[in-house]
Amino acid sequence: MRLASLECWHSLSYGRFQYGTDVAKHGEAFGPTTVLEANFLRNLIEEFLKVLDSEVLSSKPETVEDSDRVDVHGTEVVDGACLLYCERFMEFLIDLLSQLPTRRLIRPLVAAVAVVSKCHLSDLCRHDKGKLFAQLVETCFSTMNVLIIKVDK
Repeated sequence: MRLASLECWHSLSYGRFQYGTDVAKHGEAFGPTTVLEANFLRNLIEEFLKVLDSEVLSSKPETVEDSDRVDVHGTEVVDGACLLYCERFMEFLIDLLSQLPTRRLIRPLVAAVAVVSKCHLSDLCRHDKGKLFAQLVETCFSTMNVLIIKVDK
């Protein structure tokens, strides 16, 4: 829960951060010792997007063993480890967004980085082997847009 705290809002854009601090005026002061914690989740998301953009698909098989991973058009090779990483990362985001304590803190960060939009535009989402990934992206999109109303008794 330390890494999914109010401090992660410090990695948002200035305008979005100001809006968030106006909404939630509580929490401890942000010190320089917590910079790693404040930027951890954003750095993790940016690393995921880097893998998604550059390492999942390559244009030619590197070895004879890779030739079975070529798609029907013979143009793209899917790296199985990167595909699995991308699928698991989307599951991780869905889990964070589905839990109320972390949702209100993580949702602005995921929206600011535009994770769902970048995943929709990725080549993996349109690839035959990326069907599960595309389903997970849709689930993440649905989870982000669920309206949660808190009812006081």
